[in-house]
Amino acid sequence: MIICPWKDILRYAPILPGLEEAVEKINALTSLEPATYQLSNGGRFMVNVGTTVPAEGGRPEAHREFIDVQYIVKGEELMGWADLSTLTPAGEFSTDNDCGFYEGHSDLIPFRAGCCYIVFPEDAHMPTRHIDRPTDYTKIIVKLKA
Repeated sequence: MIICPWKDILRYAPILPGLEEAVEKINALTSLEPATYQLSNGGRFMVNVGTTVPAEGGRPEAHREFIDVQYIVKGEELMGWADLSTLTPAGEFSTDNDCGFYEGHSDLIPFRAGCCYIVFPEDAHMPTRHIDRPTDYTKIIVKLKA
């Protein structure tokens, strides 16, 4: 996993094909209404608006085909993270959705507007969580081919 301010995200472009195109398109957005945008390399990004959900009882997820870049534009969230190798599968992995859910301990990491994180296939993550009170957020989730 990588954590950094959004303003520094392009330093990771050499290891993330398609990131430059995604950042260019995100920076050109004129609206933060929920929508999905396609990228030329088979990736995509989504504008997501919502309210955090309780961390308790949540299950981390992981992907095999895509790397997530999650950028908090407005609001804040807690994100649970764990090394995938320390968790137990909680059902079958969905190849259609490129998503599997897992059981086990996740460390909660706070993220505020302007921050982003990059999770790789070995990173189980549980985004958009809270402990005490729900928080509204706007975020952009970029899916790049792993």
